[in-house]
Amino acid sequence: MRNVIAAMVLSLALGTATAFAQAPVEGNAPVGPGALSTAQPQLPPAATPGGNDMPNSGASSNAMPIQPVPPPATSPEPNLKIPKNSGGKSDSYLIKDAPLPGDFVMGKITAPIIMIEYASLSCPHCAHFSNATLPELQKKYVDTGEMRYILRQFPLNEPALKGAMLLDCVGEQNKEKYFTFAKVLFDAQSKWAFDSNYMSGLETIAEVGGLSKEQFQHCVNNTDREMKVLKAKKLATDELQVPHTPFIFIADDVYEGERTIDAMSAFIDKKLEENPR
Repeated sequence: MRNVIAAMVLSLALGTATAFAQAPVEGNAPVGPGALSTAQPQLPPAATPGGNDMPNSGASSNAMPIQPVPPPATSPEPNLKIPKNSGGKSDSYLIKDAPLPGDFVMGKITAPIIMIEYASLSCPHCAHFSNATLPELQKKYVDTGEMRYILRQFPLNEPALKGAMLLDCVGEQNKEKYFTFAKVLFDAQSKWAFDSNYMSGLETIAEVGGLSKEQFQHCVNNTDREMKVLKAKKLATDELQVPHTPFIFIADDVYEGERTIDAMSAFIDKKLEENPR
């Protein structure tokens, strides 16, 4: 019964997320399933969790804690202020040359600026940004052709890693579904990301989204795909020094303001003035 109810809720979530994915998707990821392995992934050694939205300090960039991080006692503040000079670098080809092969891109190719978000699917602040601010930014800037949006995965623990693998796999089959699934995973974060049985929650979301049980297993148990996600995270750590999630770049600059529609709009409008069509 619990699974039936969960499926019904997630089915509704997928329906409401459709509008989120209706913006033009540029995407450069290859189409097609590729050679999917059924081998069980060899996870890196466990590390002590460093918080819901902070990378583990002193641990390997590839380390994933085996147990999911518990949710915070209270919801993230809506007007979360990012400290000035909180870290991160923007003078890397990862930002300057975006979009890169493998990026999933929402928006028109003629848009003058790009926003890149590094996010972990188990990060509550990322979920809040996805649910409260991103849809408004999409309507105001992406749908109007003024900005493109790239979502890159920066998993902070094993649930987020498996979710990122699922997203990457889905995106290869259907670029628009990459953003739809991301929206649903953030919407339903409290129902799967902090549960010891998180794989069951991910499988339910996948099935409601149209994947068979066999396809889901291919997506989340593929060693090559796991290493692809972890290598991308390590590259972002080494090149960009991403200090927390979500971490946002807009028009080649680190964004350090409040993650609200008003604060971000002011920053984006200034960048549009500097980068006219």
